[in-house]
Amino acid sequence: MRTSRLDCRNTAGYDPYDSQNAPVIFRHFVRPSCWYILPVLILLSPGCSDTIIDPFENDGHYYTIYGFLDVRETNHEIRVIPVTRRSALVESISDPNATIDAVVYTTDLNTGERIQWNHSLSSLENGTLGHVFRATFLVHQQHSYRLEVIRSDGITSTAETKVPYIGTPTLFELGPEVFSADSSEVYQDIHIPQISSPWQMEVAYLWGAVARNFRTDVAYGRAGERSPDGGWNVRVHISNDQPAVRKNILETFVQGQFDPNSSVGLHSMGIRVHMLDENWDPPNGIFDPEQLAIPGTLSNVTNGYGFFGSVGVYQQLWNIEHLSLALGYDY
Repeated sequence: MRTSRLDCRNTAGYDPYDSQNAPVIFRHFVRPSCWYILPVLILLSPGCSDTIIDPFENDGHYYTIYGFLDVRETNHEIRVIPVTRRSALVESISDPNATIDAVVYTTDLNTGERIQWNHSLSSLENGTLGHVFRATFLVHQQHSYRLEVIRSDGITSTAETKVPYIGTPTLFELGPEVFSADSSEVYQDIHIPQISSPWQMEVAYLWGAVARNFRTDVAYGRAGERSPDGGWNVRVHISNDQPAVRKNILETFVQGQFDPNSSVGLHSMGIRVHMLDENWDPPNGIFDPEQLAIPGTLSNVTNGYGFFGSVGVYQQLWNIEHLSLALGYDY
């Protein structure tokens, strides 16, 4: 039994398997058993007919699936929950639902490579256990992947995702650098066409000392808002980001990576955008937990529930040497 790595290694700082801490993009997938409570109560309530309808008989939904492929990772995880009359809750390895009748594969539809994922019963942050499948492989941008969850009788739930990719080297539309009246603050507005719903962003600052270049990344999350043309607008607070850069410079010096007497200056900055695949965009680009909690609002699983997506990366850098002195660096 293992602890899911997503319990401690999610880029947004959340466990997408935990309904309390998960980003709203996942929350509507972690309570599958609740979806059936209301229909069952209605069907079993007194009425004019004595016929009892079994909502699980031939309903065509066999597994709840959620997870994603990330082009920057080689180790991948998905969680699979069988749709049964039993509760999805697994509290110990002796529970009846501590085993799962499922084999998981992904196929790269561009190359035909098919990989089997390994199952483990993993500890989740809420103290329960979950069926987590893991695989190690490279994810390629622009490639399409099919996920198959196959029961021993051949019943299969499937989902497909195409890893997003933008080949344009200069996508961003850069606004002017704006200084406050006393020049103590500077920011820049950036318009990002074609990316309507970024998963998260980092602003990168490249700085140098003694002909060596270093990089500091500042997390921006999903800062900004959707633009009228379907892209994304974000304001980069350049001056406010510099304490993080200077902290990284000090850490690099302490590690002995450059001479403390060396001059340090900024060379360039840029934005790295983690892009969601086209099927992962929530209604109106808004991650509204009430709306996403409605089954089917965001789902691409055939013969099942949930979502299997992918995350790509786009990055663009530009020169800011002209700002280095104004921001307090040596050159």
